[in-house]
Amino acid sequence: MAKNLDVQIDAASFLESIRPEIPPSASGGEKRETAPAPTDSPAEKKKAARNENRRKPSAASVIPPLENEEDYLEMFIKGAETAARSGKMAYVRREYHDRIMRITRVIGKDKLTLSGYLDHVLTQHFLQCENVIKKLYDKNYEDVF
Repeated sequence: MAKNLDVQIDAASFLESIRPEIPPSASGGEKRETAPAPTDSPAEKKKAARNENRRKPSAASVIPPLENEEDYLEMFIKGAETAARSGKMAYVRREYHDRIMRITRVIGKDKLTLSGYLDHVLTQHFLQCENVIKKLYDKNYEDVF
């Protein structure tokens, strides 16, 4: 028995439902309704403040920008230590993907892969944030038994 592949889906509504942070396109589509105004209850104010704090890193947790070109090249633009096919697939925002591809093509002179670059970036992240990650993990970890 053949499958019925004739399904009618409103693409704009579907995309808007899974990517609410992207404004609707000017090429049609319905206008998004604005979110209801938050109530003034203390619990909701506390929740909103907590969410706002998650989005903005505190001044103490911000890593200073890397200014030295040689340090950047040594840290990130080098051959991959593992083959991409031995890892796992991960999704990256389109704008980050485009930016990383430009970096690997121009700075890496087409000798560095996207997965190699991401591996170096994540290695540096884990080295810089190891202690904080361990503390947060221990704080949030609950034994199964």
